[in-house]
Amino acid sequence: MGKTSIFVPAMEKEFVNINFINWEKHLNHGLWLVDFWAEWCTACLAQDKVYAELTGLFGDKLNIGKLNVSDNRLLADRFGVRNIPFLLLMKEGKVILQMPGIQSKEYLINQIKQQIQ
Repeated sequence: MGKTSIFVPAMEKEFVNINFINWEKHLNHGLWLVDFWAEWCTACLAQDKVYAELTGLFGDKLNIGKLNVSDNRLLADRFGVRNIPFLLLMKEGKVILQMPGIQSKEYLINQIKQQIQ
């Protein structure tokens, strides 16, 4: 139930489907990059390739969650999401960084490395 159908064949790792019910269960533990997205958002879908590359670089040190704003308006509103894609970098349940819009792979790598060290 906790996985979405977005599959990354090269890494054989699925992104975790985040929703209102499982939000705290998943995000209170470890380092998370949470993508607020929607099926109709082409920029959001284009970012998935970057996320797949991040899973290859960071492996088990980074979890990537996908939160569909169409199905989870309460969570999107809680974090002030007005435009997508919108990313949260979270560590042990605390928001480290909010990133509206498309983010480069290099920028994301830099931000994640700062949290892993």
